[in-house]
Amino acid sequence: MENTWKVILTRSDAEPWWFFDGWKEDIVKEWDFQDRESAITKYLSEIDRLKEQWPKSKSKTFNSIAFWNPEEIEFCEACDDDVQVYHGILLFEQNQPMAINEQTKKHVIQLLEQD
Repeated sequence: MENTWKVILTRSDAEPWWFFDGWKEDIVKEWDFQDRESAITKYLSEIDRLKEQWPKSKSKTFNSIAFWNPEEIEFCEACDDDVQVYHGILLFEQNQPMAINEQTKKHVIQLLEQD
């Protein structure tokens, strides 16, 4: 089976690493790649772009990152309350979150810490 990699953007009231039922409905864009390096390059460039748009970020395992603006709140009818909107980015390999090596982890940390 041929390896495939994806970079996925989401917009949701949950951070991207939760994968709640129906999480795929939150996908706003995705890119497919035939090689790991191209996927990582796109992932890093999207992190750089997203951090310019949304001031806050958090990562759990470096293969998924949530970005948000504390003022971007939407009303959730199901929970009858206001919820934070998160813009997520995920890096997948063979339809699951990709294991991140130390070099990529360092790049992600550097990007997130830059002003």
